[in-house]
Amino acid sequence: MTTLKKYLFILFAISSAHLVKAQDLSAIEYSKFPLKIAIGNHAVGFPYQHSFDAFNPYLSIGTERGLNRNPKHQLLASSNLGFIRNKVIGNTITIDFGLGYRYTHNRGLFIETALNVGLLDQFHPRDIYEQNTSDGSYEKISDKGTFASLIGFKTGLGYDLSKHSKHPFRIGMDHNFFIQTSYFDIESFSIMPQSTTSISITYKFKKP
Repeated sequence: MTTLKKYLFILFAISSAHLVKAQDLSAIEYSKFPLKIAIGNHAVGFPYQHSFDAFNPYLSIGTERGLNRNPKHQLLASSNLGFIRNKVIGNTITIDFGLGYRYTHNRGLFIETALNVGLLDQFHPRDIYEQNTSDGSYEKISDKGTFASLIGFKTGLGYDLSKHSKHPFRIGMDHNFFIQTSYFDIESFSIMPQSTTSISITYKFKKP
């Protein structure tokens, strides 16, 4: 076999391998509801203000659903259940629903943004007491939290591993700014601006 034929054979083999790989990846179908887990930090303030002045753990778990069939320009509906541990303003459980847009480059890099609305249940940062009407003494009572509404704006970026491999993961970094209304001390704080900065991993379930 001549040298030219050898090079042509090697080039053909490499091209065929890439073609088979691309066909294999395109043939994989994923569930419409992936699992997203995010871990990060919570801060009180406007976007990127005091984001890392103190460590206040944040954890969320959620999913999403694509609203169109364009993998490059995708409209999304999402839902997330989160927990914030903050000793200053109180621990908080959040649930939100979002409508967003994600642009994914052919190489797998993506940017996304979303509007979120939801509810939260916030617990007092200190023990709470209630006055006994019979003798005027104060008794410690259990804290069941206080409900409030939230509206937020999220931005994010990351990389989708499933674009060029069989790993069904998407990794990203998100910054979610939201306004809570109202806080415990409504006379002093009619609204409470907050944000979370987190690293996330999304697992795409493969269809059988």
